[in-house]
Amino acid sequence: MKFQCFAAFVFAAVAASAPGLADEVLFKNGDKLTGKVESMEGGKLAISGTVAGKITVDVGSINTFSTAAPLRIRLQDGSTIVQKVNAAAPGQIALAPAGVLAPQNLPLSQIKFINFNDRWTGNIVAAGAISRGNTNTETLNASGNLVRRGDRDRITVDGGYLFGREKIVNGSSHETANDWWIGGKYDYYFTPKFYGYLNARVERDLIAGINLRLTPGGGVGYQWFDRPDFHLSSEGGVSWLYRDYSHDGTDESVALRLAYHVDKKLNQYLTAFHNMEYFPGLDSLNDYYFNADAGLRATITDHLFTEFKVNYKYDARPAPGKGSSDQRFILGVGYNF
Repeated sequence: MKFQCFAAFVFAAVAASAPGLADEVLFKNGDKLTGKVESMEGGKLAISGTVAGKITVDVGSINTFSTAAPLRIRLQDGSTIVQKVNAAAPGQIALAPAGVLAPQNLPLSQIKFINFNDRWTGNIVAAGAISRGNTNTETLNASGNLVRRGDRDRITVDGGYLFGREKIVNGSSHETANDWWIGGKYDYYFTPKFYGYLNARVERDLIAGINLRLTPGGGVGYQWFDRPDFHLSSEGGVSWLYRDYSHDGTDESVALRLAYHVDKKLNQYLTAFHNMEYFPGLDSLNDYYFNADAGLRATITDHLFTEFKVNYKYDARPAPGKGSSDQRFILGVGYNF
């Protein structure tokens, strides 16, 4: 009986103290949210709760917050603090005792990131189809994207491959698609929104009669929005537009590069995205290259997603005997890492 009473006492004590172990966010309107502070970026604080799941809130709506575990806090001046925080006066947090730094208040406006992820992240997307019968076909599409975002810079590497083949029973086979590409880009942020970039993209499309299409260049960009649920940037610069045709020599010119990227999280599961690059020739506006895609991405699990997109390319100087435009509809399954 004594043991049972002691066990009940310990259980009650732990249960009573458990809420205090959670992070707590206090809002200006008097509301309170209990859970775990995950991150802060672009004026948004991400919190995971046991009831509401992971949500993001505007930092401007927060009075203060406290945490049960240390946070990795990066300030506007570039310094980093790893320490627990306590609630403080409105618009501030307090560094908790027993940390590296002495207890002191920090205005929320001085915080640039919390638990900032400067590791490589990315995704891969794959799709394929096989048919057998009167017509034998195989189609494969795969693409990947890698991004590393630092405090002042961003590195992006991506690429893809599309292959299709058709064979008629008792007949010959021929390729319907054979296209690969790889690109890289480096952005350096002079301010939180204004940056310079260097980029290059290499592409081979045998069906379109292109042995090589190369577009290296550089310029400047502006990050209009950089929030977990909304990204919008635009860029302008100069590129070298080089084409090596399969059967008709080469063509090269200096071109402007105008581009933008936008993605918007429509709800917890669905994200829309759109990318565009336009290369008008400086020597002739009739010599240009245009590449764009748009689509929707639906979350299945924390890592798995499905994606549908439309890709459109237009080359004003195609290979002889080939058309200027290519349009593709791609449905695939992807994995975030």
